[in-house]
Amino acid sequence: MNTPLTTERADVSSDLQWVHAQLEEIVTASVRVQVAQENLARAEALARDHLEDSKVRFLLLRLKESAGLNEGMAEQWATLLQECPDDLQIVRYCATRLVKERHLDEALSLVDRHLPASSENPSRLFSRAKLLSDIRAHEQSDQLFRRLILEHTDRNIRVEFAKRLRKRGLLADAYEAIRPVAAHLAPGSKAAELATALAADYAFFKGLEPEGGLAGKDVRIVSMKHAILHFRNRKIAEQPPEKPVSVALVTGSLGPGGAERQLTRLAGELTRMAAQPDRQLPDVVMRPEKVEVMVKQHTEPAGSTKKKQGLDFFLPVLVQAQIPVTEINKLPAISVAHQSVPDGRLGRMLEQLPPPVHYGVTRLAPVLRANPFDVVSLWQDGTCLFGALAALLAGVPTIHLVFRGLPPNIRKDRFREEYPELFQALAQVPGVYFVSNSRTAAEAYAQWLGIPVVRFHVLYNGVPDLATNASPVDEQKWEAFKQATADATETVGGVFRLEPDKRPQLWIKMAAMYLKRRPQARFVIVGDGRLHDNIVALAEELRVVDRLLLVGLSNHVGYWYSQMDASVLLSRYEGLPNVLIEAQLLGVPVISTPAGGAGECFVENETGHLLSDVEHPDMTEACDKVESMVDLVRSNESLKAQSRKRAQDLFSLDAMLSKFLSLCVPVMAVSENDERLDFPQMQRMLA
Repeated sequence: MNTPLTTERADVSSDLQWVHAQLEEIVTASVRVQVAQENLARAEALARDHLEDSKVRFLLLRLKESAGLNEGMAEQWATLLQECPDDLQIVRYCATRLVKERHLDEALSLVDRHLPASSENPSRLFSRAKLLSDIRAHEQSDQLFRRLILEHTDRNIRVEFAKRLRKRGLLADAYEAIRPVAAHLAPGSKAAELATALAADYAFFKGLEPEGGLAGKDVRIVSMKHAILHFRNRKIAEQPPEKPVSVALVTGSLGPGGAERQLTRLAGELTRMAAQPDRQLPDVVMRPEKVEVMVKQHTEPAGSTKKKQGLDFFLPVLVQAQIPVTEINKLPAISVAHQSVPDGRLGRMLEQLPPPVHYGVTRLAPVLRANPFDVVSLWQDGTCLFGALAALLAGVPTIHLVFRGLPPNIRKDRFREEYPELFQALAQVPGVYFVSNSRTAAEAYAQWLGIPVVRFHVLYNGVPDLATNASPVDEQKWEAFKQATADATETVGGVFRLEPDKRPQLWIKMAAMYLKRRPQARFVIVGDGRLHDNIVALAEELRVVDRLLLVGLSNHVGYWYSQMDASVLLSRYEGLPNVLIEAQLLGVPVISTPAGGAGECFVENETGHLLSDVEHPDMTEACDKVESMVDLVRSNESLKAQSRKRAQDLFSLDAMLSKFLSLCVPVMAVSENDERLDFPQMQRMLA
């Protein structure tokens, strides 16, 4: 007979087991981020009275990982590991969390502490190989797996290695790993099913690539390439140029970036033209009929504890202009099996795609089929990656790949292995236009990809004339600064974000050097960012703080340009810098590093100066050129007028709109960049 105490203990134990079972069920069901976020409150309520139990906390942390939470997660896993130092599952989650937070060295140290390489226990080494794979230390993991395969006959090592290689897309390597034991695997087992699937996939993809061409290759990229090449002989019906076109402009977000600003402006101009049948543009017959914007994400991620990213910065502009906006993240994912893919071989390729391409095929392709467009304009590399194949599957006649800066082989932080194969395959498909916002960027992409520069069209940014009126706050800032620097005879300015790529520290150093030459100069920076405090500290150290005004963000940039004698930009990376165009529209000369298409924005020695080196700008040269432009243009009204006219001719909204519409015909055109090539010749060059 149970005493009351033992009964109570039994009840507590039974209750805890029930909580374990409930939490395990919730975690298992929370495969998708949104589902995990929705389940989190219920799980926390269940766990509330049992947080001293390590298993409860383990399950709760797993759910938080599935829900995409980040803040404090590494610390919570570390605390749990201190309580359960021998639990390899917790070690795994601690290590993978460190990798998510880009602390790979710490993750490797954690693995070494708990599963040292010096161990002679095959089981522990097997666990080490799996954990190294989990934290994406693939080179070390692969070496250890191969060593274990040579030293031991356990089939499970080969099966596990094959499973992990397949997950990384390394089909040929996975097939070779499992092939020696395939005939000995238990029929009907998951291992046997894996071996059969790998053999079938290997036979299929071996027929697409040259002999030995699959070894070491990600079959998902191979699949993407051949899925695109499936359309290289597609026929596009020619349309009369007077037929209005429907246009979808597609991008990643509506944040406060240059590409997003240009896309928003273009959408507005196209919409206005569609609503004004009598509006004419020089040499343009094509007219827009329907304009929509499709954006991967413009709402902040649910459950995010980070500072808002401003993904919807330009959304109000589009809403006010009554331009429809579709958020692709919120579209249902429709599997390839439930889409109309008439060709069986193509369908099989679509089963194995890189995650971003799969995202576009399952979300964007269905909506483009249901709501057809004549033109789908994909802005920036990442959008091209998820959108191009989706547009081809939907039968879109004209597809733009719009590049907004230097290619990702130069900007290594943006590089993905898919890009070269993606763009080289798309270059062989009729109806695909390569579009850049500067000739410099077009030449860089052409050289990187081995695609003739004739395939690239330059669509310069459209920049409206800026008003020079000010807000009361801006006027107060300027008047106070003028009084504080009443002896100033010149104002050197800059408009840029206080972010690493813009190199604001270098700008302050330039100002300090210039001030020693011309003590009656003063300096104005319009913009804000993460380096604000660093800039203030550096300005104090270099004793320029009394001659410097940090305006911060302003909606009246034209007012600030109107106070400048010259505007300086010292960026490391740029596309086509709008700020250089804006300054010239107000007759302000510019000095810039040769970043991206900066040199295409002005006339050297007339309306601006380009420095010699983008990586290591010479500040003496910068000061020389600022001094030269200030003295040259200050009293020369004809040069100011010339600067304004050139900027208006090249970079007006009408010029941008005319060029864009000329690229909306479903005919493979060549650009003005090079000699003419016919399309079959182009395919032969790229094959």
